[in-house]
Parts: sequence; structure tokens; C-alpha cells
Amino acid sequence: MKTIWLLSVVVLVQGCAFTTARLNIAARPDTNFKGPMSQVAPMKFDIKPLEDARSDKARIGWKRNGFGQNTADILSTRPVTELVAEGIRAGLKQNGQSAGIPSDINISGSVTRFWFEVKPNFWTIEFNGNVECDLEFVSNRTNAVIYKSRYSGTYTKKTGGGLEATWTEVMDASIEKLVEDIVFDANLIEALNKSQ
Repeated sequence: MKTIWLLSVVVLVQGCAFTTARLNIAARPDTNFKGPMSQVAPMKFDIKPLEDARSDKARIGWKRNGFGQNTADILSTRPVTELVAEGIRAGLKQNGQSAGIPSDINISGSVTRFWFEVKPNFWTIEFNGNVECDLEFVSNRTNAVIYKSRYSGTYTKKTGGGLEATWTEVMDASIEKLVEDIVFDANLIEALNKSQ
């Protein structure tokens, strides 16, 4: 019975182990990002193109065989920098802020991690997503950096199995957790209030 279960786990985790997987990742439109940032008087933000500063820019994860060996790439159908910027815009909008030019605040920075991991356990499989970015918030009026920080979003799901739909869900949720980290950042909110 244990052998059958282990074989099932291998099949579910591999999902055509030697074929590249392309995940269509995006923050879900029905996600509620509202947080303390909604208390900041409305401002306009310009999100500059983010830099891809990941150590591995070629993929967002690996498919692995039953021996833990990397067998194929897991990719995103869109640049990860665009996905993070899109998530930030959604978070700002849901908190009464807007994005555009001319802006009150310019946001620049880099995506430092965007990664998916699979960890088989005894009876379940653990799927982990992690997204990190470094952001600077610059006053357009004074051209001074008013705040900078590293933000992180991590999401874990344990199930009996899962293929690309589950992997996509995990990475979607990781972006959402990153956005929550931004809109709930009390120090950022204080800096934005002081800049007005």
C-alpha cells in the first residue's frame, strides 16, 4: 500500500516530469487587499519598471523525479516583474490610491525571489510559493526617498496531490501575500502621511 501511495505521489508531483510547465500566474481579481493604507489620503503612484534581480532568472521552479533530481523547468507565461507590479497596482487601487502620471510617489525596485517548491510528506504533498521584492518610495515633489523596504509573500498548501492548477494557485496566493505585506506596512503608511 505504501509503495502504491509513493508511486502516486511521484506521478502527481512530476506531472509529465520531462515537459516544461508554463503557469499563467496573476493575482486573483476578487482578492481583498484592503488594509491600513486605505487611511492614507488619496495619492497617485507611478510604478517604474522593476528589475529582475533573482539569482535564477530562467525559471520559477523545477519539476523533480522520485529521486529529487531536477527534470524540467517550471516557467511563468509572463515576466515576474510585471506580475509583481500588477499586484502592487491592484493593492493600491483597493486602498483608495491610484496609479499614473504625474505622480505623487514613484515606486522603483527589484524582484529578488519568485520561486515554487514541492515537498512530499508521508500522506500529503506540501506546495510552497515565495515572492520577494525590494521597493523604494520616492517623493516626486522633493525627489527624496521617503521609505524603502523588502517585502515578502509566502503561501503553503498541503493536499493529497496537485498539478499545474494547484501550482498556479500557490503562486497567485504568494503574490497576494506580498501585496498584503505592503498595504499593511505601518512604517510605509507613516512615511506616506508625512510626505503630503
